[in-house]
Amino acid sequence: MKDPLRVAVFQMETAFDVSQNARKIHAALDRAGDEQAGLLVVPECALSGYIPEPDLDFGALEQAEAELAAHSAEAGVWLALGTTRSKGVDWFNAVRLYSPTGAIVAAYDKTHLIGGDRETFAPGASLPVFQAGAWTVGIQVCFDMRFPENWRILRRKGAELVIHLSNASRSAPWKVPVLAGAVRSRAAENGMFVASANDARAPQMMVSAVYDPDGKELASAPENEEAMIFADLDRSLVKAGFLEQRRTDLWNRPENRSLLLS
Repeated sequence: MKDPLRVAVFQMETAFDVSQNARKIHAALDRAGDEQAGLLVVPECALSGYIPEPDLDFGALEQAEAELAAHSAEAGVWLALGTTRSKGVDWFNAVRLYSPTGAIVAAYDKTHLIGGDRETFAPGASLPVFQAGAWTVGIQVCFDMRFPENWRILRRKGAELVIHLSNASRSAPWKVPVLAGAVRSRAAENGMFVASANDARAPQMMVSAVYDPDGKELASAPENEEAMIFADLDRSLVKAGFLEQRRTDLWNRPENRSLLLS
């Protein structure tokens, strides 16, 4: 990914139909390429559907993913793809970051599971960061937004951009400003960019948006409809002001240390 980076975020209505979802993502790749975007972000489980059906055909899913990887290379666009992966008997709520060569550069499994997630997925066990061209990138998924420690760890590991994929829809529209505030705060607290893509099905609990390292909104999608938004990111704006002012001595006080670890 180049610096500056133009990011495209596709607020997509996902379905329990891999072929239908794939067609939408292929079209989004074409548009992202036409608009000179370097990165396309789609929602949580955008390819597989969220939460996927028990009879999910992993052969068809893997074939669709391979075709999207090839298209990403043709379009010259990095692709952050939400899907489901299996390992042994376990399923994971997964994100794959494909480079314009069609190679997987980054892989993340959702670490904080909620509701039906726990009945279907195993939790991820790591918080990796990845080098994607000029950018150091972290990935988070939906409910992970509620746990600022994840994001602080990613920033401490060097993340300048966090890609956030969600499927927060079909209930509780009162959460729209609450969840927007959470994601905006994760950007501002850590002095980094956040590109967040949510499912479009109404009613949404949050809208897709891009925030800068001050927490300022660079772009946001309309509520409850499919849309693609674009924002231009300047890596020189990433900063560490709040990180440098942390009172880490307070954490090491005996009465506080146990609370941090409990």
